[in-house]
Amino acid sequence: MKAPELPALTGIRFFAAGLVFLAHVALLPGTAWFANRYSLGNLGVSLFFVLSGFILTYNYARLLGQGINLGNYSRFIWDRLAKIYPLYLLTLLLAIPIELAGHHREWSWEALAMQLFLLQCILPVGQLDATNHLNVPGWSISCEMFFYLLAPFLIWLGFSTKRLANVVILGWLTAIVVAVTAGTCALHVSAWPGRFAPARTAEFIAGVVTAVCYLKGRIPKKTDIQLCVAVGFSLMVVPILIESPFASLRLGFLCAPGAALFIYGLAYGQGWLAQFLSHRWMLLLGMSSFAFYLIHDLIIRGFKGVFMYCQISANTALTATTITVILFVLIQIVSIWLLKTVELPIQKYLRGLARRKNPA
Repeated sequence: MKAPELPALTGIRFFAAGLVFLAHVALLPGTAWFANRYSLGNLGVSLFFVLSGFILTYNYARLLGQGINLGNYSRFIWDRLAKIYPLYLLTLLLAIPIELAGHHREWSWEALAMQLFLLQCILPVGQLDATNHLNVPGWSISCEMFFYLLAPFLIWLGFSTKRLANVVILGWLTAIVVAVTAGTCALHVSAWPGRFAPARTAEFIAGVVTAVCYLKGRIPKKTDIQLCVAVGFSLMVVPILIESPFASLRLGFLCAPGAALFIYGLAYGQGWLAQFLSHRWMLLLGMSSFAFYLIHDLIIRGFKGVFMYCQISANTALTATTITVILFVLIQIVSIWLLKTVELPIQKYLRGLARRKNPA
């Protein structure tokens, strides 16, 4: 039986993707001051990682909570690949002509090979330089693939621990140890510790622990739920004001508790924010957020080339805002089209194919 939908957590994905867009739109001439003031993109990615851990645990608790075997493990991995890989591959192929047409990056066959197999953030080859080629936002999908390989074991461990308090304590301690250890190791092999998948696993673990608490714990009072949302939001926002040379890793480590609390409160669907995020238009925007995330950087880079060729620059706040809004709407339209014509149909076909081969 499929778990009931948590619509507010679908809607919040739209805003997480929007934060990443605001960081990358700074590529356009004249908009750097407008879009790059805070580490909004890192905050959006951190929210995605925690949300991923929560949603996967929530959706696969029945399948994986009682134990892991080859059958349910392979079904889980296939389901996730059916979800992420077709659109990921399409945008990777679209990035090839853009990469060849550009002049600021040398062509790298190594980067292409690693990105084809989603290894660019798992194997720190060349100091993770492969993440800076082709469709750059794909680095976080490589991290997600690493999370997927671990997720069945994390979910099973979360539900095999009898006392909920032990789940929370062990889970958060594990997350801290993983973040510190992997981050320290990454600093010795890479200039991008925030893109090294093991270093970001702590955020995913935070999501897993939060989902276990949601599923196994008692339903809190309405006032407590609203307090979780408010406090969680505040804890997420504060870290972006802290200066650090390792912004992505710092944000991931500090934003995770706030993101977990924020997501936990929204999951109950109470309060004006949860109701707003549950609106049917917000659900559509949230569902298309994966396509938005994967395609936005390619479109921005295409516009950057046109702007530079035509010597166009956003010289005023009004111009920068207008260009940003128009571009955002355009990318959102393309994302919804990709959702309906590529992502959902292929996902449905691939998952149905697996179920026909393994009807049990």
